[in-house]
This record gives sequence, C-alpha cells and structure tokens, in this order.
Amino acid sequence: MSKSINFDLNLIPEGVIVDFAHDSLDFKTYSEVIIEAIISAETPFTVGIFSKAGKGKTSLMKLIEREINVDIKNNDKILTAFFNALKFQNNEHPILSFCNVIEKTIQKDRSSFDQDTLINILNHIKNIKYKILNIKIQIDDLKNENSLINTEKSFEKQFLDKNSFFQIFDLVKGLELILIEQNLKIVIFIDDLDKCLPKSAIKIIECINLILDLKGLYFVLAIDRDIIENFLDNRISSKYDINKKYLGKTYLDKIIQLPFYIPSCNGKILNLLENIYSKNNTSLKLEDEIKNVILSIPPLNIITPRFIVRLINRIKVNSKIFIKINPEIDLTKESILSLFSISCTLEELYNDMYHLLIANDDVVKYLIKTIQHEVYIQDDLDINLNINKTQKDKLLKILENDFNSFKIIFSTEQGKFWLEERSFRLETFEFLHSKKVEPIVQTTPIYKTEFENIIELIENKEVNEKEFIKIPNRNFEMSKYVITNKWFNEFIKAGGYLEKNYWSDMASKIWLMNNKIDSLDQKYQLMLKNEKNYYQKKYKKNLIKENFNKDLQPIVYITYYEAQAFCNYLSEIDKVYTYSIPTNEQWDYVAKAGEEERLFPWGNTWNKNYCNNSSNQLHKTSEIDTFPQGNSKFGISDIAGNVWSWTSSLEKNEYNYLKGGSWNFSDTNYFKVSNNKMTFFNNPGSQYYDIGFFCIRIKK
Repeated sequence: MSKSINFDLNLIPEGVIVDFAHDSLDFKTYSEVIIEAIISAETPFTVGIFSKAGKGKTSLMKLIEREINVDIKNNDKILTAFFNALKFQNNEHPILSFCNVIEKTIQKDRSSFDQDTLINILNHIKNIKYKILNIKIQIDDLKNENSLINTEKSFEKQFLDKNSFFQIFDLVKGLELILIEQNLKIVIFIDDLDKCLPKSAIKIIECINLILDLKGLYFVLAIDRDIIENFLDNRISSKYDINKKYLGKTYLDKIIQLPFYIPSCNGKILNLLENIYSKNNTSLKLEDEIKNVILSIPPLNIITPRFIVRLINRIKVNSKIFIKINPEIDLTKESILSLFSISCTLEELYNDMYHLLIANDDVVKYLIKTIQHEVYIQDDLDINLNINKTQKDKLLKILENDFNSFKIIFSTEQGKFWLEERSFRLETFEFLHSKKVEPIVQTTPIYKTEFENIIELIENKEVNEKEFIKIPNRNFEMSKYVITNKWFNEFIKAGGYLEKNYWSDMASKIWLMNNKIDSLDQKYQLMLKNEKNYYQKKYKKNLIKENFNKDLQPIVYITYYEAQAFCNYLSEIDKVYTYSIPTNEQWDYVAKAGEEERLFPWGNTWNKNYCNNSSNQLHKTSEIDTFPQGNSKFGISDIAGNVWSWTSSLEKNEYNYLKGGSWNFSDTNYFKVSNNKMTFFNNPGSQYYDIGFFCIRIKK
C-alpha cells in the first residue's frame, strides 16, 4: 500500500547537464576547440553559438568562459565579461551596460593582471561612461528646448545619429589603443539576446556592431538564430521598405566570423541520464521506471537536455503529491512512477493521442493490436472505434506520422502497464487535469492474448517430442522440437549428473563440481531463487515453476555444459546415432531453408502469432507444437521464438552463440534468421529462464 511509500524527490538542477566533472554532451570538446579558435584568431572576432532553446547554448558559453578563466587567462592576458542581454534590455543604451560589466569584471580580476594597465583601462571606461551620459543630458535638453523635435523618437535612434555615432566611436577607439599596447584581450559573452523584446534585441545588436571592428575585443553570442534573423528581417525591411527575405541572415553573416551550431543531443540521452546518476550518487539515483520511459522517447526536435530534466522533475513531483493525497491506493512506488512517466511524456509530446487514449478504450485496444503486430495497417481503422470522423482523421494523421514512436514507448513495461490499468490511468489524468473522466466498465484485460485461451489444449495433443527430421543436402538430422522437460528428465533419472564420461571437457567438469542436480524440481527451484526478483520487476507478477515445468515445455535454465552432457548421454545409449549441439552454420542452414535468404523461418513477413514472443503476453515458455504455423520449411518447430537455442560454435571470446529469440523478447529483429547482428552469445555456464537447445544426430 502506498501509505508506507516514501521517496526523496532529488530534483535535478539544469546545471547537471554540463559541468567539468560530468560532461554528458561532449561540450568540453566543443569548448576546447572554440577556445583554440578564439585565442588563435586576430581580433576583432565574433563567435555565434546557435541552437534552439534548451539545447545548451548558455551551458556551453559558460563552460568556455570558465575554461578561459581557469586555464589560460593569465598566460594569454585575456579578460572575460558576461553580459546578460535580458537583464539590461531596458537600459537606455547598451554601451553603458557593456562598460559597467567590463568595469565590474576588471575590479574582480585586479590581482591577476598588471595594476597600472587595469587602472588605465578603468579610468578610460569611466571617461567613456561620463561622456556618454553628457551626450544623453545634451539630447534631453534639446528635447525640452525645441518643440520641433519629435518627442516620440526613441533615445537610441537619436543616440546613433551621425554626430553621436562618431563621438562614441572615437571614445571607444581609445580603449582599443590601450588593449593593443598592452597586448590585452577582452572576451565579451552575450546571452539571452533572443529572449529580449525585438526592439531591445535590435538595439543591443546595433551597439555590438558599433564596436565589432575594435581590435582586442572578442564577442561570443549565444542565440537562437531563427529568432534573431526574424527580428532583423522585420527591422531592416520596415526601415528601408524592401523585401525582408534573407536580410537577417545576411546581417548576421557579416558580423559573425565563426558560426557554431550545437549538434543534436539525440543519441546522447543515455549519457545525460548516466551523468545524472553519477552527479546525484547511487543513493539518489534516477528511478528505473522514469529512465526506461525517457530512453524510449524517439529523436524529436523538441527533445533537449532542458526538456529531459524538466520532464523528470515533473514526473517526480506529481508522483509524490499523488502518493500523499492517495495514501490508501493499492500501488507500489514503481507503478505510480510508471503511470506518471507515461502520462507526462504523452502530454508533453503527443497531447492529441493522449486525450484519445484516455477517452476511448477502443482506441487503446486498436493501438495495442497494431503494436503487437509491430506494423501500422491503415485499413484496420475501418473497424468501429466509437469516434467521430474528425477524431478518426486526427488518429489517422497521428499514426501515419508517429506510429514508430508509440511502438517504442508502449513496448516498455511502463507503457504496457499504463495501457492495461485503465482505472489507474484515468486517476493520473484526473489528477493532472483536475477533470473527471466517466468510468467505462471493463470486464477483461485489454492486453489479454488469444493464446491464453487455447494453450491448455496442447496437453491433450499427440506429440512425439523425440522426433528427428532429415535435413536435405546435409548429413545430419535435427530434432523437430527443442528438448523437453520430459526428455531431459530421463537424463537426470539415469544419473546424468553423476556420470563423469558425459562431461567431456575440463570446463564442464569444473562447472559440475558445484552444480549437481538430483531432480528436475530442484533445477526449477534454483531458477525461482535466482530469477524471481527480476521477473517480478519486469512483468509485475510472480515467477512460478508450474509455468515452466510441464512435460512438453522446453527444458530451460540450462547451461551449454548440461546440453552437451545430454547429447553425450544419448550418444552412449543409442547404437545407431551420435548426438551433438548444432553449430552456428547448421542452425542457420535449417532456419533459412538451405540457401534461401528468408527473414523468418516461415517466410519474409513477420507475424507475431507464428511464434512465442513477448508481444503474445504469455510470459512463459509454450509447449512444443503450439505454433506449427511458424515451423521452418524443413519442418523444425520453434526455431524462432519460445527459447533461445545454444549452438556449439564459439565467438572469438569463447562464448557460445545463441540463436532464434525467445518468449522474453518482442522486437522482430531478434527473430530474423538472416540477421547475424541479432545473434546473441553467452558464457557456456550461464543459465536463464529462456534458454534451451536442439539436438542434431549423425549415423555412427
């Protein structure tokens, strides 16, 4: 019950995205190269750091400033000044603000440079400020004395008329001479220019342009280029009554010598999350339920480091409030985090689909069906979804554009839980929106698979689990089915774990010393002990041996050593055949039907109903011959799905190849027989509840 649940919020500061100790987005590399470009360039020099909001412009700029101050400012005689345009946008003229920022920076760094030089610069800056203020006073007097002056004309426009322009330019030229004589450089970082009002942003840009040609000055601008170009387009076109196309781009290209576009963070989200782990320490780690959903988000343009951090914080805060106001709700902390992870993510990214899924169970069922088939078929929308034409058109458009995104998100355990638990899904929606949704009676789980209704019929089916099939154009036969519990139990009862001759190499004999099995039940008890926690966490249900130990289910939790010993046992008791585990090449030949380049054992089209895979929701092994429609062309059953199959071929690290996919996987790539990239390999001593084996035999 959630009344005993408590967890620390551990909200994530945006500063976790980039710092010296935890640089998850390669910003330190960007910073090092940009700094090298700055200190090697002749002044004046302007760098533009371009990206949309939230992708790290400010973080990168602050990293550059910090690295200059920490590593190179004294050796290269560089001063840095950070100018926040948003903070100063209402000042009458930006040059005064620039002077104040530079003055403050010099006062702070006085101990790092030659005192006489700094005093000279400070005095010159004070003189500039004094004369600028005098010009302002003169203009104010003119306004009061001469009624012909347009009182609505803004101060900055008067300030930048010809006479004022040259006065200011001459004053700043004096600062340039000091910097040249002392071989001193000033790097001015300008941030939040794109957050200013258009009029204020243009005023600051014109001020920058006024002093861009001064030697000894570097500028680093962090901006959303599209926003600033739009400001400039409108400003220039209205001023000169011309077509505004590309005016802003041309203007920026003239004043910026080095444009740098921050690369997309797509593909680096895992690095960001690991950065958050290490920053907050393992005791304050990001919960797996949130992490799994975040990692399932597709590479969209709006996915930025800032978006990720804020989404995580939103999920945590809402989950904790929900727990506190619903102390009696029968959910674990993990389940609540799962619900809010999906709800908040859908609302942020796919709000239209979010509301459709909340309002209509038929849409939920349809989405589940398409995800299980792992393909979107437009014709299926003709079924009755109880939605009007407008909603149907909207659903069609969403699926056409984003089906693969939904497939990834709802293939997570958190996504499946959200779809299945309608009542809890509605509770989170009502909590987030303070809006009541009318309940709809649901009699059966919407994720229930049709195989759960027919699986019990297999027990009464006549199946020869020891059948072998002759493989065309090869000298071996292969077992039609994976080795069953019933057949492997004969090996156990015959003393297979006690007969040293069956354990043919040193590695298997060493493994046997600590792993002797007396009964099949003992083997599955061991599986329960070692795998129950992981199974419960993944499937939100208990792992029970009765789901795995039926006679005609495959033997699982089996090592390669045990499979090999079983084959040696058969070879000894059979006077006609020698038995072994298939090699990688033998398995491939059977799966692909010889030289045919088929994607799956049954053909080139995926059908989740042709094998036991996770999308069928059995969450266990199926008895042999449950999926005859998925047999290979040569008649071998379960060569894809049900259990991974050991092969005797070794990877170069001496791990054995595993082939075919299992009940524990849903991605179609794991079941392709013509895709070696999806072949697994594992330590021959490893045991899992989804690994079994086939046998081949050759006449003696």
